[in-house]
Amino acid sequence: MAAYSPSGSGNVHVDQVLTNISMQWPGNTDFVGEQLFPSINVKKQSDKYYIYDRETWKLEMHDVRAPGSVANEIPGPRISLDTYYANEHSLQIAVTDEERTNADAPLTPDQDATDIVTMRILLGREKAMKDMVTNTANYAAGMSVTLTTGAGGTSWNTSNYSTSDPISDVRTGIRAIHSKIFTPPTVAVVPWLVMSNLEDHPDFIERIKYSERGIITQEIIAAFFGIPKIIVPGVGYSTAATGVPVTGANVTYLWGKDVVLAYVPGRPGIKQMGTGYEFVWGYPQDQVVDRWREDPRKSDLIRCSRRYDLKLVGQEGDGLLVTAYLIKNAIA
Repeated sequence: MAAYSPSGSGNVHVDQVLTNISMQWPGNTDFVGEQLFPSINVKKQSDKYYIYDRETWKLEMHDVRAPGSVANEIPGPRISLDTYYANEHSLQIAVTDEERTNADAPLTPDQDATDIVTMRILLGREKAMKDMVTNTANYAAGMSVTLTTGAGGTSWNTSNYSTSDPISDVRTGIRAIHSKIFTPPTVAVVPWLVMSNLEDHPDFIERIKYSERGIITQEIIAAFFGIPKIIVPGVGYSTAATGVPVTGANVTYLWGKDVVLAYVPGRPGIKQMGTGYEFVWGYPQDQVVDRWREDPRKSDLIRCSRRYDLKLVGQEGDGLLVTAYLIKNAIA
């Protein structure tokens, strides 16, 4: 079935089309999103937020007070400031009168236009999150590792099963995070391609072969790692330029082949350290879809908008992450 064009050109009317059948690609919704960057609704488009130091962790040996004397006085916490600016991310698409009039069921030009602009906004946000947490330059020393690929390497590919040790690699990361914040990570982002290799890794198979089913699952891998939540993003995106059709040659996995271990609080809030936050400002909701009429164009415009700023917050004074651990090239 020929696809229709939101510009009004192309086939929007198909003779004798079956209303219960149309060719639609599977849903592309395996986002990490708020599971790694919890959203915080803010009252101002730009503002400052406080960063507490670790003054409460200091050991004080001089806490004995003699009768009638004054207690030892210690300095209060040092508080620094950082800022956010919630840029507006907005896209719109035109639905022409001709398109809406000529479209046969099950084509729904207004719904399809809404889906397109909404997905593009979410994909852009997801890509920005991924780029931030998979950049080794954002991590403190000892908080990342790059596995070696190729024959005999340490990456977790099927070809390297005998020379790789994913359980040890992840536990090294867990210990690294715990040594910095004395709390283990709560979330692991294991991209779909990586997970598909882990599920057949002999390190896991050997340990569960006498269990009830002997089948590796996401929950079993989470139990081995000792991490409460494993996110397996399988979302894809196209690198095609404007005007270039999306094909198998320019589609790839958004999250690639890197694994991220992170501490994420159960609920974002005051004095709640995490790995990243999304500061969202404006609108009645976090994200809004609106429409308006443009008579000279004989079209309705549908727009999706979200105002946000993504910030890495689990950092030392040098601005480098200590609440997360990055495993680069988990598979080749």
